[in-house]
Amino acid sequence: MEPNRIVFYFVCICVAFVVKGLAGFGDPLISTPLLSLRLPNSVITPGLAPVSLILNANMVWKNRGHFSAKIVLPISVFVLLGIIPGTLLLKFGSPQWLKLLLGLLIIGLGVEMLTRKHNENAKPNIYLRAIASFFSGLTAGLFGINLLFLAYMERVATNREEFRANACFIFLLDNAFRLILLFAEGLYGKEALLLSVVAMPAAVLGMKLGALLDKRVSDRLSHHLIIYVFILGGISTTIYALLQLL
Repeated sequence: MEPNRIVFYFVCICVAFVVKGLAGFGDPLISTPLLSLRLPNSVITPGLAPVSLILNANMVWKNRGHFSAKIVLPISVFVLLGIIPGTLLLKFGSPQWLKLLLGLLIIGLGVEMLTRKHNENAKPNIYLRAIASFFSGLTAGLFGINLLFLAYMERVATNREEFRANACFIFLLDNAFRLILLFAEGLYGKEALLLSVVAMPAAVLGMKLGALLDKRVSDRLSHHLIIYVFILGGISTTIYALLQLL
């Protein structure tokens, strides 16, 4: 691996995990489009999976007091079910038109989250939750982007610690399950392993910087930051897909 490529990968991943440290998610929304300029998804997804596994485990442990099985378990089941076909489809490539639709959907959900009036008596729709969670897992397996379930998580979490503990636990299950499938499908080559080696120190540094910034952010600002990162993720996914299609 050339030195200039190593620096590029390191910077991209570090910036992505600064966002992760602040919002509790969003790292693949930055790292995947940038790394895709030099690497295929079949290298990026397995290369970043073990890094995400370790750092999500760390974030879950730090916020373990806010963990809720009632929130996590229904989402996790359908996310894991969606990961199976998504990972299998990865062997046949990643259709950019599908990523374009995903980006537009994420933007739409983000705008709805931003403009929605908070209603403490609102009851979540279990069928929509199941569908969103399944397709969240599908896109996680195919693109490494596990976001759709967050639209529900944002509704039910009462503070940033609860959001991070439960969201990162689902990411943790996602990472562990995908690692097993990626190994089983023989998608771990030399390039993916080298990317993991470069990504780990970059991600740790990014998370530490994000944690320092997080101490200066109020709960209200943190909540809006979650939504903004969600929308920006949809925009970055859409733009990248359009560039690939043109």
